[in-house]
Amino acid sequence: MKNEPNYLIKDLADKTGLSHDTIRFYEKKQLIQPSFRGSNNYRYYNDDALKRLLFIKRCRALDMTLKEIQSLIALEQNPEQDCSAVNNLIDAHLQHVESRIAELLTFRLQLQQLRQSCSTQSTVDQCQILKKLENAAEQNCSAAK
Repeated sequence: MKNEPNYLIKDLADKTGLSHDTIRFYEKKQLIQPSFRGSNNYRYYNDDALKRLLFIKRCRALDMTLKEIQSLIALEQNPEQDCSAVNNLIDAHLQHVESRIAELLTFRLQLQQLRQSCSTQSTVDQCQILKKLENAAEQNCSAAK
């Protein structure tokens, strides 16, 4: 029994807001597959593919990696199993997000400090922000040697 209706890639793109290239990429990664190929050689997709693309889009909006998404999809294929593996994956991703937030807060502080170093109108060749960035780059080069 076919899972109707059948969508062309342009229909999926319209319904999901994903580009044709992104949908093709997910198909190449075997995250979705066409339900059949028509006599016109077009690929047709069913509601399952649409739902899967929306699932992937939501995961990507949460900054999940393709590997994490593939793992969730694989787990979803065994609906009777305990969901602790899903919880573990989400816990690991949450830890990654928390680390990234801490890193971004550090970046914000560094940028605020840079911005405060240049409070007067001057020419670019006298810009203290650029000078500090250049000095930091030189220090990193020296430390790497």
